Amino acid sequence: MKVIIFLDQIQSGLGGKEKADTELGGKKLAMGAADTIDKTLKKQDSSIMATFFCGTEYYEANKDIVQGKITRMCQKMQPDVVLVGPTYDYSAFAKMACEVGYAVESNSDIPVVAMVAQEKNADTIENYKDKLNIVKMPKKGGTGLSDSIDHGIELCSKKVKKEDITEFVNEYCF
Repeated sequence: MKVIIFLDQIQSGLGGKEKADTELGGKKLAMGAADTIDKTLKKQDSSIMATFFCGTEYYEANKDIVQGKITRMCQKMQPDVVLVGPTYDYSAFAKMACEVGYAVESNSDIPVVAMVAQEKNADTIENYKDKLNIVKMPKKGGTGLSDSIDHGIELCSKKVKKEDITEFVNEYCF
């Protein structure tokens, strides 16, 4: 399974809140938080084929451009699935991730999985839970992170294989 992951500037390892103006970019490797997920994927003969990243402030000022570019890059690179997050309890990142994920899934045939914590993200989850599969995850520093990553990867796999995800979504997603 080839996965493209979308992260904000913090989770991709490019800086903190002071770098929220980071422009959309990407690298053909697992960056920041994607590295942990890539290690889990490699145990299943899968991998992160690219990390796309964007600062939350840059995104807010350029939503249409960012959504369009990411969708086109995904169509060109043809991943099996796109993973947006893990966003933890970062509300600006969660909103950006769900908006980008929904744009990709709505404008391509590429499945998308989001990973979002409930803390600080209730409005975003409410707005997107019926439009996008959002795996429950803990807030930053919370317990259960490795389980939620496993659930996110399992849902990616199920979507790629076009399996019935109804029971899985009922148990592990919002």
